[in-house]
Amino acid sequence: MRPLLHIVSVLCLLPSVLFASAFLALGHAIAAGTLLGFFEQLLVMATLLIPWGALVSFAIFFALLFAGFSQRLRWLAGLCVAGFAIGSATVVLALGSQPISWDQLPFFLPALLSASIGLWLAVNEYPRGKATQSIRNPESP
Repeated sequence: MRPLLHIVSVLCLLPSVLFASAFLALGHAIAAGTLLGFFEQLLVMATLLIPWGALVSFAIFFALLFAGFSQRLRWLAGLCVAGFAIGSATVVLALGSQPISWDQLPFFLPALLSASIGLWLAVNEYPRGKATQSIRNPESP
């Protein structure tokens, strides 16, 4: 059940991460100042992202996804998902040009769900030493 929760949290994370990366890319391109500079920056980013950015993004996505199937790494994967969700929401809030309103709440709900599942997995799956296990369960040797 916990690997399924991890998959749900990663899938809920995708829209907010894509939106935040689009905000960052467009903010970088808009900072060029002119229309020609804008298109030049977009072209430069596309030439970098097509061969390497897509490969690295897929590698990170699949590593994060498959780490949730390992009982040893699930707590770390949940912590990474929560960090990505909080970071992407922070980027969108910081780079947004309008004040925050209640109409924006539906966009942040998947990131909130993803962060809460990730933090829950991180807390519940964190490996505990033998000292803590013997305190919690005194019958075990």
